[in-house]
Amino acid sequence: MLNINGKLVVLLFSIAISTIACYGQGSSEELDKSKLSEFFQNEQYADAIQYLENKKISSSTNINSINALGYAYFMSQSYKEAQQIYSKAISLDSLNFTANRFSALIYNHFKDYKNQLFYYQRLLRIEPSNAAIYKLTGDTYSLLKNNDTALQYYQQAYKRQPSNINIAFPYANQLLDEEMYATADSVAKVFLLKDSLNVPMVRLAIRSFMSQKKMTEAASFTDRWFVINEIDPKTSVSLAQANYNIKNYETCYKVCDTLLKQNIETEALLYYASQAKYKLNEYNKSNELLKQCLNLAVSKNTNLYYFSRADNFEGLKLYKKAIAAYDTAFFLFQDPLALYNIGRLHEQGLKSKTLADQYYRKYLAIAKPGTKDERRVYEYVKAVLAANEKERSVKNK
Repeated sequence: MLNINGKLVVLLFSIAISTIACYGQGSSEELDKSKLSEFFQNEQYADAIQYLENKKISSSTNINSINALGYAYFMSQSYKEAQQIYSKAISLDSLNFTANRFSALIYNHFKDYKNQLFYYQRLLRIEPSNAAIYKLTGDTYSLLKNNDTALQYYQQAYKRQPSNINIAFPYANQLLDEEMYATADSVAKVFLLKDSLNVPMVRLAIRSFMSQKKMTEAASFTDRWFVINEIDPKTSVSLAQANYNIKNYETCYKVCDTLLKQNIETEALLYYASQAKYKLNEYNKSNELLKQCLNLAVSKNTNLYYFSRADNFEGLKLYKKAIAAYDTAFFLFQDPLALYNIGRLHEQGLKSKTLADQYYRKYLAIAKPGTKDERRVYEYVKAVLAANEKERSVKNK
């Protein structure tokens, strides 16, 4: 299904209406222009198709009538039928703008970009000064991964309409992708002089400066970004990083906190917020943020992976490595069973009852056994500690 945005719908509708307005210029179908216009305005495309087919438009030689039928099929997502209708229109007039424009859109739907390009090239012959068609041709070359040629067409579009964001942005973006930073920055700068809060162009300018590691220049957009107040974690992280690198730690934290307060939490936002607080000597807050960062960064399955890794080390009698794995698991997930296993390895593997008892006590302090196996472990640890305490009492006597 072709994804048609709002602006394109308006454009296509205006084309259809202008086509309807041409009826009466040699038309023999006696179409009711007001009825057809009403069908299109109310998006009653099936009714429009039925009406036009009843008028035998598909066998007509009136190109405006044929284009109207093609439009009705196109907007009802009957793309193959629309393609057939527009092919007939082109056979009558190969340079008809409407038929070629819709044919390009249909091939875009089929992801047949080479045929789409054919129609855009023809449209440029029809209207060689049409900036929008140059831009669309550039888009098509980009889809075909021919970036050098895409850039040439974007440049031609930009020369004709430099103040159009739908043209200036793709051109600057392609320049950025090709690492032509100076020209990309120049396009962005000129555009932002006219529209300083344009979101796509501000994003692009920040991305460009970050790519060039120009942290001061990127950070200079921070206040502007606060005014824009856009929920965009990627750009916010870039600004946080830029401010952090130039030691604007308060601003770095503010950039992150603006999104965190809106419950937009990502690892990168939490990390830079924590590092900013660290640099500001607010260690408790930094740790709190780092803990949240770890919770996002670590998969729920990671606890199981650490336990399995510890099992492997234990099988190899590498008890210290097994203990290290359980220790990491406990740090990340606070799983009481990790403490039990550390105690068990000290007791059974390293033969250290003293260290085993320390971890067994830590386990008992936080364990909340629920399953049968958990209760069995809990009772075992209590019994071991009791036995060891009794043994120490006997020795002391």
